[in-house]
Amino acid sequence: MDITTKVPIHIGIFGHIDSGKTKIAEVLSEIISTAGIDAHPQSKERGITIDIGFTSFVLDNYLITLVDGPGHADLIKISASSVEIIDYALIVIDINKGPQVQTGEHIIMVESLGIKKIIVILNKIDLFSGDIEEETEKTKKFFNTTSYGSNVPVYAVSAKLESGFKELKRGILKVINSIDIKRDSEDEIVIPIDHHFPIKGMGAVLTGTLLSGTLKLNQNLDILPINASGRVKSIQIFHQNVDSAKAGDRIGINLKGIDVNKIYRGCYATSDRDAFDFCDTIEVDVNNHKLFKSKTNFGTQVHVTIGMLTTVGNLYPYYEEDQKKIQSSVSGKEKGFKALLILKEKVLIRKNKMVLLISRLDLPPSTLRILGSAKILKIHRDSPLFYKYKVKKGVIKNPEHSQGIICTGLAQSSIGAKKIVGRKLEVPFTKVLNTFGTKGAVIIGYENNEKEVKKGDPVYLKELRSFHLKNI
Repeated sequence: MDITTKVPIHIGIFGHIDSGKTKIAEVLSEIISTAGIDAHPQSKERGITIDIGFTSFVLDNYLITLVDGPGHADLIKISASSVEIIDYALIVIDINKGPQVQTGEHIIMVESLGIKKIIVILNKIDLFSGDIEEETEKTKKFFNTTSYGSNVPVYAVSAKLESGFKELKRGILKVINSIDIKRDSEDEIVIPIDHHFPIKGMGAVLTGTLLSGTLKLNQNLDILPINASGRVKSIQIFHQNVDSAKAGDRIGINLKGIDVNKIYRGCYATSDRDAFDFCDTIEVDVNNHKLFKSKTNFGTQVHVTIGMLTTVGNLYPYYEEDQKKIQSSVSGKEKGFKALLILKEKVLIRKNKMVLLISRLDLPPSTLRILGSAKILKIHRDSPLFYKYKVKKGVIKNPEHSQGIICTGLAQSSIGAKKIVGRKLEVPFTKVLNTFGTKGAVIIGYENNEKEVKKGDPVYLKELRSFHLKNI
């Protein structure tokens, strides 16, 4: 079979730990890559998936790559790293347990990053004593709370007995034929590197999915951000040597002149350095998910998945007032906000074509920890100027003085009182009209003459002060 004649499709497999994701991938797959089913040594020792695995099978005119990530709560950032390269997703649920916490997290993850189509697989029907049709309807109702709706396709299988897979494959093909996948083969070459290793006598081998461009033998590629470059000596698509590869292909490439020990997940191979930026300060538009309930304070620590890499940063929500960025916080009920994101380390970002996943992995794994996604608005070299309101509280000293309403506590001296003359006050008061005496008292205005002002009533003055985030 000439593998280059098949249309490449990438499907992510997600689900709670022990739902049987990897076994399903094993039953479906015909070709196992070097980074295949539980290839990592610790996967064998621990009996769980701990890294991304890649396998493949042919279905009609398609070469389907299955991207299997960990279901364990502590490893969700590894699963998140696969979303950049997939076209749609399989959500695996143990029919005996129903949707679990990491099921929800994975759904929010793929939903937040724009994966439009999913298939739900109810696994382990060999252990199920209930009514499968009834459980299928319950599952559909569960998905009605998501953007995928209750019409999501659901297939019941037993990976152990390898039953139900003919129907599942028909369903997979139906979804593939229903989606319009556009590949950009004319643009610059962009390959997020997911695995790398040396082969004796050959040198560095890198594997990844060609997101854009067309790659040919003897072409030079840059490896960013390590600023290395090398010539492509060979190209493979699932063990077959090819002369070229196009956007959408999962490939292994042998590069001459590369020190494989300097490469890490988060590096890209590219033909255009200018398509990327290396930075740690990013202005973002956050689309926080409706199911994420925790408050996002100014400076909340977050985990940020950028392509294949997950790193730590702090999120600083703001709102704009008179073209000024005002410090803010966001409750779980508010949807959509702008923020500055400052990362603990500089990372490689693909300009204009990258959506970030923001998580709160510091929260207990029994809660939903995916905050949502973020679109890059601007990359900053330095922290921009921010503003915050400092609130001063005063009290009414004399509401009936002949010169007006006398307030104390907003200033500590006559010099301080002069500085706040003209400043606006919180309603029902209007502004500071004048100073009074020599000890910082002021005369203030009042907008509502129907309500009586009493001695001891509070008065609030909000002052706008500027600051740089890295100085707080």
